[in-house]
Amino acid sequence: MIQFLSVRRVVTLVTVLAALAGQATIVHAGTLGGIAGVVTDSKTGAPIAGAKVEITSRSQKLTTTTSSNGHYIALSLQPDDYTLTVQKDGYVTQSFSGYSVQADQTQQYDLKLDPGTPSS
Repeated sequence: MIQFLSVRRVVTLVTVLAALAGQATIVHAGTLGGIAGVVTDSKTGAPIAGAKVEITSRSQKLTTTTSSNGHYIALSLQPDDYTLTVQKDGYVTQSFSGYSVQADQTQQYDLKLDPGTPSS
């Protein structure tokens, strides 16, 4: 009888701990979002590899680099309006404003860079 009560207590304790752990996950779900996209040449449409993409808002700032296919991604962003600034040798540095991030979503923002002398 004593062994049965111990097993029952352990099962109850595990159930309660599992329920509490699940609650912590629910609290954090849906609080952050992301931005992803492709950076391409505005004249040829070719993807631009190695472009520096700076993502800034009032709440945070981060930098990422495009892949060999021109893709970039930034996750764990606070919901806010962001400015994306893209730099790459051989292209004009450009800023794109008003890009929104919403909780629990990754927004797709494809960007086109104009060939030319980079601006400073």
